[in-house]
Amino acid sequence: MNTASETLPMSKEVPMTKEVLRSLIADSMGLAAGEMPGDDEDLVDYGLHSIAVMQVVSLCQQSGVEVTFPELIATPTVDAWWRVLSAADRAAAR
Repeated sequence: MNTASETLPMSKEVPMTKEVLRSLIADSMGLAAGEMPGDDEDLVDYGLHSIAVMQVVSLCQQSGVEVTFPELIATPTVDAWWRVLSAADRAAAR
């Protein structure tokens, strides 16, 4: 099984988009793109675990978006994570 870091090497040159976020989540959870739940569904119900969240946090930080485990685990949906990442990205741009 590939890990998110193998399939999507992150750097500040790779822009963080919602599609990239979905790919990071799918890879971290070991899901194919077609197996991803809807953006408003609780990822825990689909097998999200703490290690996968930490992988996403690490990859986001590699791309220059500073997020934390507590920020993501508080509301584990793609939509909620996108809001957190977007806010962090805007804050970093200031």
